[in-house]
Amino acid sequence: MASTISTEARALLHAAVKDIVRTHTDAHDLAEAEGIAEEVRQIASQAALDASLAPLTGAATYEGARVPCKCGRKMKFVEYRERWVKSDLGECRISRAYYYCSGCRSGRHPWDERQGLNERIWSPRAKSITCQATGRLTYAEGTGLLASLGVLEIEESSAEDIVLEVGGRLRSYEQDQRKKVKNRSLQRLADRLQIEDVGGEPTPSIASRPVDGKRLYMATDATTAHIDDGWHNVQCGMVFTVGADAEGRDTLRERAYAAARTDMETFGWQLRTLAEEWGVSGYEERVFLGDGAPCNWNVATTHFPDAVQILDYYHLSEHLWGLGRALYRQEEAAEKARGDRWVGERLNSLKAAGARPLLRALRRRQNAANSDQREALRKMIGYVTNNAGRMDYPRYLAAGMMIGSGPVEAACKVIVCSRMKQSGMRWSDRGADAILAVRTTLLNNDTARIGHCARAA
Repeated sequence: MASTISTEARALLHAAVKDIVRTHTDAHDLAEAEGIAEEVRQIASQAALDASLAPLTGAATYEGARVPCKCGRKMKFVEYRERWVKSDLGECRISRAYYYCSGCRSGRHPWDERQGLNERIWSPRAKSITCQATGRLTYAEGTGLLASLGVLEIEESSAEDIVLEVGGRLRSYEQDQRKKVKNRSLQRLADRLQIEDVGGEPTPSIASRPVDGKRLYMATDATTAHIDDGWHNVQCGMVFTVGADAEGRDTLRERAYAAARTDMETFGWQLRTLAEEWGVSGYEERVFLGDGAPCNWNVATTHFPDAVQILDYYHLSEHLWGLGRALYRQEEAAEKARGDRWVGERLNSLKAAGARPLLRALRRRQNAANSDQREALRKMIGYVTNNAGRMDYPRYLAAGMMIGSGPVEAACKVIVCSRMKQSGMRWSDRGADAILAVRTTLLNNDTARIGHCARAA
């Protein structure tokens, strides 16, 4: 933010503070000097807040004898009413005009609405700071850190209420963005079908980032958190750009996250909206990484139909190692070694030749000795058959593409596990959704959106 205090005023303030400190304080070491400076900062902040608000409140909030009411009638000026406002810069008691509508029997303070204030004492700035602390740390850690740094004294329960409020607005914002993306999608479909009018309001475009590189990745995964009555899935997704290492292989560059406890249809639109914000259509190539869950491929096919779909190589590896344990007796060293060699050969053939050699090797063993082995083979053959088109690893590797969904698996840990799965944590559905909204926004380095949503509607 640009300075609003002139150079001359800054010099006068600096000189006045130095004079007061020299005259009225006596520091004996660095720690005492820092303590004096902190106390002066707090006093100066409070004084500046009081002085700045004085001409903006009281009679300045009067908007005439009557103002429009949402019900269509007029609200009448009643009186000036006082309230407290608390910021990280101090707290103050202010007065502002109160209007009342006898028709719908509702009252309002227009000044409060313009400032983004609601019934809570906290200013939008204080709410934003609280979300930034408690979105990254637990409520106890976040509020404790703010207090220890002398930034803000706030109770954990108040911090939770603020996150619920701001997180709810973040979700509303996301819903509005998803609506824009859906409407644009319907309009494009209508254009292809040469339908003149699909109805509804004109669809504004959403802002998108400049294209960064030739390839954009999308990926999804799920983890769990204890919400309401038990452990429930939390969908996580990410969009990321890549650079190239010395060997021309893609390496993670910039990223953005999405997370919610919701159905995959809704989450698909959420991920698509995030990708639209990253200018997905401007990239030469789009890649979608996922494990074998059909719901992931439904998202890819629906929202990124021209993306290269890649089955996570390491997820497939886990399945193969599980099959090896089923086919070879693990309690015998020699048999276990044979199984390890068999799995290793299959994994090498995947990178060299894709799915076909693996399918041939699996089918040769369909008449295994016992029913458990036959069932394990049947499942593996089905898994590979269903995903064979996503297992062209030789082509992917030749193009320098990533073949593992490690980034989104790490995202699950960063978004959910680090914040929501600490010892003893239990979440309400609303509380979980709010913290997910706040945390992903912070991880996406969008503190401006936090600040915007900290203002009451």
